[in-house]
Amino acid sequence: MTKHREHQRFARLGIWKEIPRLDLSKIKDSSWVIQNFLADSSTQVIFGEFGTGKTTAMLWAAWCVSQGLPFLGMPTKQRALLYLDYENPPHVVKRYCEGLGIDPQSPSFSIWDRKGRIPVPGSNRLRRFAQRCKRDTGFGPWIIFDSWTSLLRGDDSGNQVGETAPIFRKIRHLCDNGVTCSVIDHSTGNPRKGHSGNVKMPAGSIAKMTQMDTSHTFVKEEEEPDYFGAGKGNMVVSVESFLKRYAPKDEGSFSFELKGSKDEKGNWNWHSVAVAKGKDEVEREAVVARVKRIVRHNPVAGLKELAEKIADEKIMGRNSAINILKGGISRYFGC
Repeated sequence: MTKHREHQRFARLGIWKEIPRLDLSKIKDSSWVIQNFLADSSTQVIFGEFGTGKTTAMLWAAWCVSQGLPFLGMPTKQRALLYLDYENPPHVVKRYCEGLGIDPQSPSFSIWDRKGRIPVPGSNRLRRFAQRCKRDTGFGPWIIFDSWTSLLRGDDSGNQVGETAPIFRKIRHLCDNGVTCSVIDHSTGNPRKGHSGNVKMPAGSIAKMTQMDTSHTFVKEEEEPDYFGAGKGNMVVSVESFLKRYAPKDEGSFSFELKGSKDEKGNWNWHSVAVAKGKDEVEREAVVARVKRIVRHNPVAGLKELAEKIADEKIMGRNSAINILKGGISRYFGC
């Protein structure tokens, strides 16, 4: 049977009756709310140990998106923002906002704190809010849930798929209706090796990894602040990104610095979130500088001689030095 006749035979069959079929022409291409960090209409998980600046950074990201401002140099698309804070006392939220210059009365930004009865994923109030946003702004909102443990039932650990899947199913339903959702979580699981050493995974991470679209691990850099040029009271955090459904692992990873100080009442406030160089970048720049210094100070030395000098100073092995010098420093270090 020819391919033409075979095609005609299948065309006459009514096998797809009552079966929905994917029409690519009716599906919008994916886009970023925050470039290489937050995908539109997706489920994002933010996790890290306590004290790694998750709430501070995400509040600042939320404010930037609500105002259409870049977040740590990354372009954003303006969206209405609802931050659901199930955990922090109102006076702590106030300090965050005053320190970072966030106005919760902005027309495009709102924080719903634990003082009120905060809705959970799947509630009619959130669904109606999303519908109003789409009607009035043309886009679904960005909703941040802080944090994951507050979404669990009282006796659930969150470690089982049966406990995790129903919550993510409700979050995914919001995403399917144009809402961008982020969930802040805490690391309590077993450590794994990351760029910044051993980092802890969130509880029930296997169950969550099957549900989320992107995840971002916040890790406080272990070196002393002076290593990064940070002052007293400042903190550098690396963010290891896994843009699971959008890009290869570690694409979009970055570092930021939190700068803080005490006010006249003795309360500690973070007052800025800025781009910073992470440990890997600092070490890479140090290696590049040392290799360039050897090359500059030995203008007539040959390839093997330069490689021997680099190896003698324990910058890297002789063979690695030869490969880098042959290919060019820029090719290997992006300098």
